[in-house]
Amino acid sequence: MNMNLHNLLQGLKENKLKFRLLDTKTTMISSRDVEKVFDGNPREIWKTLVLTDEKNFYAAFLCGRDRLNLHKLEKVFGVNGLRLAKAKELKEKFKIQPGEVCPLTINIPIVCDYSIRDFEKVNFGSGDMMYGIEMKVDDILKFLGIELMDIRDSGDEPEQNS
Repeated sequence: MNMNLHNLLQGLKENKLKFRLLDTKTTMISSRDVEKVFDGNPREIWKTLVLTDEKNFYAAFLCGRDRLNLHKLEKVFGVNGLRLAKAKELKEKFKIQPGEVCPLTINIPIVCDYSIRDFEKVNFGSGDMMYGIEMKVDDILKFLGIELMDIRDSGDEPEQNS
């Protein structure tokens, strides 16, 4: 267990939030990796994406099976030219690798897709590629203190050239 996960668990315990630590017994980088070892509803597997507009960093928390709509996210944050952060940027700015992004510990503006309300609990990255966290949705939203937004690609909007 790395320090990212250790610190997260300590924070969750201090805030008296219930969670379940999921030992995947293997390295997990993407939500698709998690689906291979998860025996529940694959829509309960959520991902945290880090994005940048070349000046600042932002995060999006959504179902691992959904595609992020960059145009919607740019409107939410009031920026243009968002793109996924590169592995090198994650390492330099946050001291993490892809697969170690946790929505509860990434200290940047974050938006959560409103579809999280369709679930009682979800699973997500813990900050350690060998473990996931399962929490009740209400507890996640309480911990993050964020608004829910429509940030998924619904397929009915024009393609964005980037």
